[in-house]
Amino acid sequence: MEIIDFVTVLLVGLVGGFFNTFMGAGSLLSIPALISLGLPPHVAIATNRLGVLGSDIAGWYEFHVKGMINYRIAIILAVPSLIGAIIGANLIFEFNESNLKLIVGIVTLVILALLMLNPSAGIERAKHRVGFINYAGGISASFIIGIYGGFYGAGAGTFLFYVLIFFFGQTFLESAGSRGLANFSYSFMAAAIFAYKGVINYIWVIPLFIGSFAGSYLSAHYSDRIGNVWLKRIFVTVVVLLAIKLFI
Repeated sequence: MEIIDFVTVLLVGLVGGFFNTFMGAGSLLSIPALISLGLPPHVAIATNRLGVLGSDIAGWYEFHVKGMINYRIAIILAVPSLIGAIIGANLIFEFNESNLKLIVGIVTLVILALLMLNPSAGIERAKHRVGFINYAGGISASFIIGIYGGFYGAGAGTFLFYVLIFFFGQTFLESAGSRGLANFSYSFMAAAIFAYKGVINYIWVIPLFIGSFAGSYLSAHYSDRIGNVWLKRIFVTVVVLLAIKLFI
């Protein structure tokens, strides 16, 4: 790896780590970047899954220090996400990626429309009681997200925001903290499977891990200064752009 490539991946990881903490979409930047630098698609996806663990670890730690993680909900989402990732990571060599990205793009825009129709969603904590239906829906959705997270991963964290906001009534800041454990679980499991299959380029992991760790730590550290309103505005803007990118 040349110095310019190392610096490029480091910067990509830094920016991706920032977005990953707030929007869960850092991989939609880092995976195409790795491919453009010469890695085959399967290797880029596998390498990225290990590299973004830096973002998951840093964000998780910082939100834990701030006491912004609901561990009961976090664990409930993490377990089915991990199981789903086992399936997804093994599907990557067989599934038609273009069709999956089209489906994800459509679902993203539909849920985004629902988010816009409810102005208080993600801004104020929902006052309704979280019951069995909420937990069942959240667990089922997390399992599906885990499959996608293990298969491709880009934008999977964004869907976890939706789960925490709509099923559990959390705000954007609360969701950013609570989804960290689920993010880590499917990323770690997928990375372990990819490592076993020997498709990870460990040299490229180093700058990506360092950059994503730094970007996530800084964004999580200053998250409470941004607030839920601005987080929602940034979230909506980025998700629209990412959905368009999925269609293209």
